[in-house]
Amino acid sequence: DTNGRFHSDWCSMIYSRLLLARNLLTQDGLIFISIDDNEVENLKKICDEVFGASNFIAQVVWEKRYTRSNNAKLFASLVDYILIYRKSSALTVLRESRSEKNDSIYSNPDNDPRGVWTSVSYVNPATREQRPNLCYEITNPVTGQKVSHPTNAWKYEYATHLQHVAEDKLYWGQRGENQYPRLKKFLSEMQGGIVPANLWYYKDVGTTDAASKDLEKLLGRGIFDFPKSVELIIKMLDIATDKDSIVLDFFSGSATTAHAVMQLNARDGGHRKFIMVQLPESCAEKSEAYK
Repeated sequence: DTNGRFHSDWCSMIYSRLLLARNLLTQDGLIFISIDDNEVENLKKICDEVFGASNFIAQVVWEKRYTRSNNAKLFASLVDYILIYRKSSALTVLRESRSEKNDSIYSNPDNDPRGVWTSVSYVNPATREQRPNLCYEITNPVTGQKVSHPTNAWKYEYATHLQHVAEDKLYWGQRGENQYPRLKKFLSEMQGGIVPANLWYYKDVGTTDAASKDLEKLLGRGIFDFPKSVELIIKMLDIATDKDSIVLDFFSGSATTAHAVMQLNARDGGHRKFIMVQLPESCAEKSEAYK
């Protein structure tokens, strides 16, 4: 990084690989690229050129550490980024699997025969003046009281509201004590997983420190620098693959991606295959990697 052409050399190196990667991707394929602060702006520009700005999906913030390093001179780095691009508009929907944590918000306080549910507000952030077509009186079925919001509209037009009433999807509290209703969302209706978010916490996908410890158990200390956690790659695979996908990693390193593919296959009975690519690198004779 003391080379005056450091950034330029890096861009030249990654550009050719991304062109090849785009050719290899299926029409509904995704690419995930982990990057730190030093090149994230350059990488974004290159990816916009190679894949097209319209195929940018997300810039995920990955919480790679949760303790700050006192060795840092100015700022400690606790996050890295993962740029996600698709090959084409053939990919229109992304979902990740539901977890026990996602499902823990569902309950059934009124013993609804349709099963556990959660609820969302019926009140629109928009004011009555902004959405006059969404302003109407609704009736609390327990008390018989007519209700309208003094400042805000409802979220749904009147015909949709009548459908909610007919389907018994409005919750007013166990004794009708709520001032405004809430709309029931049943777990049984939540098909196809959940929408991914662009912030990944270390508690969910692991850290570089934990990955180093896991790798040390397998291979010994100090052989690979800054390995990725298996759970981080599994998160990507969960979003991007089906059970028969082919996964390519052209910076294989310690082959975390291969480990993650096999781990996820073991969990869900999948038949994903992996291709790991790694250029040969000379190791210092006194290093643990050489030994």
